[in-house]
Amino acid sequence: MKLYNALLNFYNLGNDNDMLKKILTGLSLIGLLQGCSTIGVDQMVFTNGMVTSARGGYAFEETPMKKIKQRDSLVVITHAKWEPLTSDAGRHAVNWTWYMDGKVVAIRKQDMKFAKSPFRLFWRLPAGDFDPGHYRVEVSIDEKVVDTLEYDVVI
Repeated sequence: MKLYNALLNFYNLGNDNDMLKKILTGLSLIGLLQGCSTIGVDQMVFTNGMVTSARGGYAFEETPMKKIKQRDSLVVITHAKWEPLTSDAGRHAVNWTWYMDGKVVAIRKQDMKFAKSPFRLFWRLPAGDFDPGHYRVEVSIDEKVVDTLEYDVVI
């Protein structure tokens, strides 16, 4: 109540309680809406998904590959875009699920902040964790599959 009276005096609204109530209600609603501004996965566009490899170090180039050598690191990359470009899309649960012959062989999960569009999400792991063969990896965000990629691990 002290804050309410202080605001009345600051804005020199005197007894105009209705006006101040309307202003404070409007500001509260704006604050609530801003807190709920997460952009959903259905509002995003996913492009340029690829599997590539990296050797040594952490750096990798975005060059799509269909064959990954076991001695290298495997990198799964997916790009997301949303409008407006400068908006924060909030936090989302991202899962990468690898399959061989229809069976799940690996799952990786990460809660990610989608800070600015366009956004690149990726997961990197040793290709040596996989036996030679054909694989499919599904990328899902908030339990919705947004990208599916296939590749082979070779010796």
